[in-house]
Amino acid sequence: MADTARRPPTLQERVAARFDTLTATERKIATYLSEQPQRAAFSSAEEIAEATGTSDASVVRTVKSLGFDGLPGMKRSLQEHLGTLLTPARLLHNTMSSFADGPEGVLAATLAERIELLEEVRRTVDPGAFRRAVKLIAGAHETLVWGLGTDASSVEYTVTELHRVGYRARPASDTGFHLADRLLPLGSDDVVLALASSRIRPELEVTLDHAAEVGARVVLLTATLGEALRERVDVVLSAPISRPGTYGGESMILIVLEALTMAVAAEDQERSMSAFEKRNQLRDAIHARIADTASTARAGRKGGGKRTS
Repeated sequence: MADTARRPPTLQERVAARFDTLTATERKIATYLSEQPQRAAFSSAEEIAEATGTSDASVVRTVKSLGFDGLPGMKRSLQEHLGTLLTPARLLHNTMSSFADGPEGVLAATLAERIELLEEVRRTVDPGAFRRAVKLIAGAHETLVWGLGTDASSVEYTVTELHRVGYRARPASDTGFHLADRLLPLGSDDVVLALASSRIRPELEVTLDHAAEVGARVVLLTATLGEALRERVDVVLSAPISRPGTYGGESMILIVLEALTMAVAAEDQERSMSAFEKRNQLRDAIHARIADTASTARAGRKGGGKRTS
């Protein structure tokens, strides 16, 4: 459904897309390649085979099963993106190692990491796909924002921000049977904004199936699942926004979501400003009612201390 990506898929995207089609041995090798990109980028087939307890022939076969023309091609791809393929453990280690320089060193390292991630977001988020995502959400009757686990807080944030600019939205961060209640009202004029990083969970499968059944459009915001789910969604926004286990890595997803909601607001500025004004009126009304209640309570306490003859 979504347009073909402008950039070639990363190793992690290839692994996520083809994992179910690999043999047990190939899965073992593919997992190693995905989790140890720095080592794989400079290792021979024999060295990868030794690390995975397999054979060099199995390594070469796995690399080709992932869509590369051979081991040299895969290594070139990894070497070109080493700056963005640091594992969560290595990223955390690099930050922690800055403690030797005191709090200032930690601050500098954290800011440097975020700047690198922002540059990567700018490189990987396709402007055309972003524009299509904005148009879909702005034109929807309601947006169902889906996300589980660590993405749940981002789901609530996005729903709140869409409400504030005058657009209907509701969260879907439930697992199990409760998800059915969230999916039931979904219609053909709705949009699903799915936040998913590197794992296709059963709940996501069901959500995508139901969206297709009722005719709802789907925008996928992901780190590595674009290649795997491209044919099942309408728009893919690929960005390094949710590396599992990354220290503070959730900040990237919030930045992309903030840009998305602000762009939606810009689609109908009169509507957005009206919603903001109404929100402020409601806040003032709540503040005034709380103040009145407190004043009445104080007056009641004073009056209760007097005796009548």
